Amino acid sequence: MVATASRPRDGTARVTRLLAGPAPPVACAALTLAVALVGIGTPSLWLDEGATISMTTRSYGDMLRVFPHLDLVHALYYMLMKPWVAVFGTSALALRLPSALAMAAAAAGLAVLGRRCLGPPAGLAAGLVWAAGPQTSRWAQEARSYAMTAAVAVLATYLLVRALDRDERRPWRWFAGYAPAVAVLGFLHLDGALLLAAHGVTVLLTRPKAGVWLRWLASAAVAAAPLVVLTLAAQDQKRQVEWLPRPSWDVAWTQLQFLTGDRALVAPVVALALLGVAASISGRVSVPHRTASLAAVALPWALVPTVLLLLVSSVTDPVFYYRYTTYCLPAVALLVGAGLAGLLTVARRPAARAVPVAAAAAVLVVPSLRVHGDIRRQDSRLDDMRAAADAVRAHARPGDAIVYLAGSARWSAAAYPGVFGRLRDAGVSTDPVAAANLKGRDLLPRELPPRLAGTDRVWVMNHRSLDPHNPIIERRERAVQSAGPWRRAGTWTYRGGWLVLFERTGPYRSSR
Repeated sequence: MVATASRPRDGTARVTRLLAGPAPPVACAALTLAVALVGIGTPSLWLDEGATISMTTRSYGDMLRVFPHLDLVHALYYMLMKPWVAVFGTSALALRLPSALAMAAAAAGLAVLGRRCLGPPAGLAAGLVWAAGPQTSRWAQEARSYAMTAAVAVLATYLLVRALDRDERRPWRWFAGYAPAVAVLGFLHLDGALLLAAHGVTVLLTRPKAGVWLRWLASAAVAAAPLVVLTLAAQDQKRQVEWLPRPSWDVAWTQLQFLTGDRALVAPVVALALLGVAASISGRVSVPHRTASLAAVALPWALVPTVLLLLVSSVTDPVFYYRYTTYCLPAVALLVGAGLAGLLTVARRPAARAVPVAAAAAVLVVPSLRVHGDIRRQDSRLDDMRAAADAVRAHARPGDAIVYLAGSARWSAAAYPGVFGRLRDAGVSTDPVAAANLKGRDLLPRELPPRLAGTDRVWVMNHRSLDPHNPIIERRERAVQSAGPWRRAGTWTYRGGWLVLFERTGPYRSSR
């Protein structure tokens, strides 16, 4: 009788020890990495990833020549990726693997952070929500800095939570790591500096002792100082983001879909997040440490950067775009994980507690499956440069030339340098490395025909960003035709642009 009665308590104790140990963070990280790796090489590399390839395949000296006038805000990412690319190359898998690893690290951090703020079930649920989230996979499969910002934001937030713990005797140790973590976040993407504002709200809601306040202010100042310098240095590079939209209800709706994962996920994610806030505030889920509540940590993190960016964009030049707030996505996973943990307290009988959790998980997972499939299509990015590269690979011959109708087309072709690099760039006057930019410098249209005089076959590439009625584009197209006579040997249209192959049918006759 005694032995029978002790088994449930022994089983509960084992589960408690398991949830409090390293297994949940490791499992969440492993699951996130496994999901991220599914189809990671299928989506085509595109324009932004072409920039990563173009920059990281240069010498450090050539790279440093670019930053005074271009991409300074991405300098740290490029410099971190350069040795990785030197070892592993520029395939889609090699380029995107660091992002997948960063998302896995974020999953482990979320499991630990949620456990500390709201208990082991909330931590495990947050890590699992993160692993299954469509946006996690989307940015895990992108060779840019966004996944790294999410991982560093989780680290910085964990360090803050530890420093705010009322039982912590030496909080300065955590603040010593907090300041460089926030600085690194800002150097990976400048908008990440707004995590300081979110953390300021967290500190305010936590109401720590005056000494802790002063330490946080000092750490924030140390982190912000180099980021202010970076901001001032990047002021002259605003032309890179002239395309950003003005704040509107459509922009706000797009941001809500981004934070929740998809239009179909808005309602269930918001509902579970609100339940998570309620569970955190009510204290129905036990917390083993006298620390900041999960609501005080996650709500400002999820909302404050977006609100500030939209406010600034409404009164000055636009600076907001949804992917710039990827580092806020972990906060949403924390809130949803807290909501799932809160559902465990709804039913009185332990056997019935799994029912609402399983139902909520199904509501999240089922709509996500379609989004995961869409993310992994070859043409899921704005530029399907693999389709263009496949056409060139299949039909190009030795001696073929290519004319990019503008520098943006040359930039996009950098996504597949092993293919487009085999073609002679007949329209370039200064290549991107020598020009210290991503587009290079083009010949004037009148200089093109002599360059093509001895060419039997020429490819012409357009790009989605180009206005077909732009006079310079029209003149460049006419210049190619004047170098003929040609016959059109093939046309390939793909997402993001088109390619045309011309073959010579007669000798070139100069009009001069």
